[in-house]
This record gives sequence, C-alpha cells and structure tokens, in this order.
Amino acid sequence: MAKLKLAIAGATGRVGRVTLEAALADERFQVVAALSTNEDANCGQHLRVGSQDVAITSALTGDCDVLIDFSNASGTMAWLDVCRERGIAMVIGATGHDESQLAKLRDASQEIPIVKAPNCSTGVAALLGMIGKLREVLGDEYDIEIVETHHRNKVDAPSGTALALRDALSKEGVDDRDVVYGRKGQTGARPRGQIGIHAVRMGDVIGRHEIQFSGCGETLTLCHEVHSRHTFAVGALRAASWIAGKSPSWYAMTDVLG
Repeated sequence: MAKLKLAIAGATGRVGRVTLEAALADERFQVVAALSTNEDANCGQHLRVGSQDVAITSALTGDCDVLIDFSNASGTMAWLDVCRERGIAMVIGATGHDESQLAKLRDASQEIPIVKAPNCSTGVAALLGMIGKLREVLGDEYDIEIVETHHRNKVDAPSGTALALRDALSKEGVDDRDVVYGRKGQTGARPRGQIGIHAVRMGDVIGRHEIQFSGCGETLTLCHEVHSRHTFAVGALRAASWIAGKSPSWYAMTDVLG
C-alpha cells in the first residue's frame, strides 16, 4: 500500500514538533513538508528521524494528500487557501478561530474534507460523545461547571476543548445567555441551566479539563488530563489516515473514532 503524503503546519510548535517526529517514524506516512513561516528562525533547518530527513519550509510544493495543522488561527486560514486550491484534506488541531474564520472553514468543507479537532486526543473525543447524554439524564437540576487548565503560554481562552465541551452540553445550540465565562462581583443567584466556564493559565500544564455536575447532595466530576503531547500526535495521525479519500464534509474526532 502506498504511503499517504503528509504535510504538517506549525511543525516547530509544541504539538507540531511532536507530531512531525511521530509521523516520520510512522510507516503509514511519507512526510512531504514540515511547514512554518519565514519569520521562524527554524525555517530552512532539517530534522532527521531514522532514515527520513525533512526540511522546515514555508512553502508546500509537490503532491500532498493530507495536511495536519497545528499552527494558529491565522495560519489555518493561510493553509486553508492552499488546500482548497489543491484539493488537499485537512486535520485542524489549531484553535482560537473566530466566528468568521469558522464560517470560512465550514464553507471550504463543501470542497475538501476537514476534520476540525480542538483536541485530538481519543479520550477527549470519547468524553465529547458522552457528556450530552449525561446532561440529559441528570437534567437541569444539576449545575454544570467547566474548568480548563493550560500552560502559561497558551494564547486563547477558553480553550477550544472547553468550547467543544460547552457545545456538546448545549441542548439546542449554543446561546451565550446561558453561559458565563468566569464570575466577578454581585452576580446574583445562578440561573437554572447555566454553564460556567473558567480558564486557568499556569506553569507548564499541558492540558486538563474538568466538568462538574452538581445537584442536591452530590457532585459528579469528569476529568481528562494530558500527560504527554504525544497523545495529540497519535490522534492527529489517526485522523489523517482516516480522512484520506473521504468525501468533502465537516468531520470531528468522534467521526474518526466511529
């Protein structure tokens, strides 16, 4: 079986670098590009894993089947134009996209297959698939709080995963009137059905998401904690292998898991 031709954007970032190294060691893939920007001091350097050698570059040339994006919101949009023009599938692990950017991504998914994954871990995908049902079982008598913790250098808040958890918990679509992002001052009594979201930034924490359901006399807590960024790499490569050859559409990690 021919190897999938894979490009990785944001290849010198925290998760991108781990994903690049994992892809170079994975027999399913031929890494055709490790992508960054011209402003990156690493641009032009080489990374070697085993018998494979790849240069960090700012241009995607040659054939490519799938692009994994771990850059940032603006980087996603730049690579989207390239992928859209050339019919390249995308796995987007970058976060922080605003509504207009998300609309453009969804529009592009009519032309190319896109997996949009605010968190590429298998555990988070499983969590997203179950918490909506849990809220349905518990009902509005249980208050919901989401607390996410990341390292001090994360630039967006709340995390993309926290927002995905919010969406999965929303019964009839997201209405920010039913969501509070942190609390301060005289907030009054908590409205029934409200979802609270809180962002913590400290140290070198890779990622922790906690969802609390609290009712009369009890609290149920679900927690997902990442111990290694390799978790994200494994999920992203699984998504890349899965999406190759798929029809244009908007996919999530839950689709990848089946």
